[in-house]
Amino acid sequence: MAAVITAGLAAASCAAPEPSETASPDWAVYEVQAASLEFEYRSDWQVEQVEALANDPAGGVSLRVHDADGDVIAWLDTGIITDQVCMGMQEPVSYTEYDSQDMPDLKSAQDDSQRFVYHSVAPASGEALVTYAVVSAPPPSAEEAACGLFDFFTLTESSGGRFSGVVLADEGSDVSAHLEKAAAYAGSDEFRDVKRMLVSLRSSD
Repeated sequence: MAAVITAGLAAASCAAPEPSETASPDWAVYEVQAASLEFEYRSDWQVEQVEALANDPAGGVSLRVHDADGDVIAWLDTGIITDQVCMGMQEPVSYTEYDSQDMPDLKSAQDDSQRFVYHSVAPASGEALVTYAVVSAPPPSAEEAACGLFDFFTLTESSGGRFSGVVLADEGSDVSAHLEKAAAYAGSDEFRDVKRMLVSLRSSD
C-alpha cells in the first residue's frame, strides 16, 4: 500500500537570534509509546498530539512541538509509507548542508543509518527550502537535490516517519537573504536546542 507523502512542510517560526548568556532551560523526556520512541525537549516547550497522518495499516502517531511562544518548531509523524516521486527542476540547484550528526540510537528495521541534518536546496530562480530533519539518506546527488528535500527516516519494515521543521524566509527577502538567514540560524541558541531535540530521538525498546 504505497502512497505519496509530499515533502511540503507546515510553517514554523524560526528566527536567527544571537546566542545569549541566559541560563539553559530544563529538559524533559517525551515517550512515544505507540512507536517505541522517545526524545528530549525543553521544559518550556509543549508537545501536542494531533490526528495521526499515518497511512500504514499498522497505524502511527503525529505530534507537534510548540516553542515557548506557541509556534510549531518541529513535527513528528510515524507510520508514514512514502513513495518519492521526482519531478526534477529544469534549472541548476544548489544544495547545502550546514550541520549533520549520526544518530546510532535510532534503530531502523530496514537496517538504515539515521542522521540529523540541517540543509537547504535553492534553485537558480524561485524560493529556497531550508529544513532541519532526521533522515536515513546520505547527502543527495545533484539529480536527487533537484527533486527537493526528502526529510523522512525509516523505522519499521513497512514505514517510517519524519521529525523535522523549517526555517522560513523573512517577508520580502530574496533567496540570497534567506540563505544568509539559514547560515546565521546555525549559530543560534534556538538551533542548538532544536538540534539537541531532534538528535535525541531514539528507540525506547
